[in-house]
Amino acid sequence: MLPLKYHAFMSSPAIILAITTAIQAVIALASVAVPVFAPDAARELGLSIGRLGYFISFMYIGAASAALVSGGLILRYGAVRMSQACLLICACALALLTVVPLAALPLVAGLLGCGYGPVTPASTHILARTTPPHMMSLTFSIKQTGVPLGAVLAGLMVPPLTLGFGWRMAALCVAALCIVMLFVAQSVRQELDADRDRMHPVSMANITLPFRLIFENSAQVRNVCAACTYAGLQLCYFTFVVAYLIDSLAYSLVAAGLALSVASIGGVVGRIFWGWLADRTRRAGVVLGALGVGMTIATLATAAFTQAWPFAGVLVISALFGITAVGWNGVQIAETARLSPPGMAGVVGGGTTFITFTGIIVMPALFALLHDSTGSWRVPFVLLCLPALAMALILLRHARR
Repeated sequence: MLPLKYHAFMSSPAIILAITTAIQAVIALASVAVPVFAPDAARELGLSIGRLGYFISFMYIGAASAALVSGGLILRYGAVRMSQACLLICACALALLTVVPLAALPLVAGLLGCGYGPVTPASTHILARTTPPHMMSLTFSIKQTGVPLGAVLAGLMVPPLTLGFGWRMAALCVAALCIVMLFVAQSVRQELDADRDRMHPVSMANITLPFRLIFENSAQVRNVCAACTYAGLQLCYFTFVVAYLIDSLAYSLVAAGLALSVASIGGVVGRIFWGWLADRTRRAGVVLGALGVGMTIATLATAAFTQAWPFAGVLVISALFGITAVGWNGVQIAETARLSPPGMAGVVGGGTTFITFTGIIVMPALFALLHDSTGSWRVPFVLLCLPALAMALILLRHARR
C-alpha cells in the first residue's frame, strides 16, 4: 500500500494539471508530426503535398467519431484510462504509417484521429470536478497549452530527426514517446479514476445525449460554432504552413519548422493570458470574439508573405497567429464546462469536440482543393478565414447585449 501522503500529493490540483497537460502535449505532438515530415514523405512516396489536407481530414473524421462516443467510455472506465488508450492508439498509428501501402493511408489517418479525439473530453471530465469555478478559464487554458507545446516539440524535434534519420524514424521516435507517457499516466490513475462507474452502460443510443445538452442552450451553440470555425482555420495553418513556406518562399525545412514553433510558442503564451483575462473580466464571449478578429488579421498577413519579407517579419506574424488562432481554445473549453450540467462536462465535451472537429475535417480538405485547383497558397488562406470572422462578429454582438 502506498502512503496517504503520496495519494494526497498525486491528487493535488498542480499534479493533476501537469499530467493532463503532458498527455495533451504528447498526443498533439503525434498529430502535428505528420504535417512536419510530410514534405519528405510525399517526395519519397511520389504524392502531391496537397494530399496532406485529405490525410488530415481523414484523421479528424476518426477523431470526431471517437470523441462522440467517448463520454460513456470515460464514465465507465475513467478519464485516465481513456487517455492511456489514446496514447497507445497514436503510437500504433504512427508505427503503421511507416509500413502500410498508400491505399491504407486513410485508415491509418483515421486510427491516428481515434487517438487524438477523446483526450480533450477526458481531461475536461477531470478538470471540471477538480477546478475552482473562479479559475476555470485559466486552468483549462494552461492545460490546453499542451497542444501548442506539442507543436513546438514537433517543430523542434521532427525536422532534425527527419533530416538525420528519415521520416520513418521520426515517426517511430514520436510513437515511443507516446508509450512512455502512457506509463507516466498510470501514476495518477487510481486517484483520478476513482469516480468511474463500472456498471455504466456504453450504448450507441447515448450518442444523441451530448447534442441534446448542447442545443438546449443557445450560448453553448454559439460557443461550439465559434470553436468549429476557429479550429478549422488553426488546423489549416498548422497543416500547410511548413509546405507553404518551403514551396512559396523557398525556406528550408528547419526555417519553416522554426516558424511553426514560434506560432506554437505564441499559442502557449496566448492561452495562458486569455484564460487569465477571461477569468478576470468574466467576459469570455468578448475575449473569444476579439480573438476571432485577431486570427483573421494574422491569416491575411500570412497570405501576403513574399520572398521580400524579412524572416523576422514572418516570425512576428507567426507569433501573432499563435497568440490569437491558438490562444482561444482554453477559454472556449472552460465555457463548455461552465455551461454544462453538473457531472456532464465530459459528455458535453465529447459532443462539442465532435462539432469542433467537423470544421477541422472540412476546412483542410477545402484548403487542399482550393490549392490544387488554383495553384495558389494565398487564395485558400484568404477564403478560409472568413467563417472565423463571421462567428467572431456574432459573439461580439451577443456579448454587447
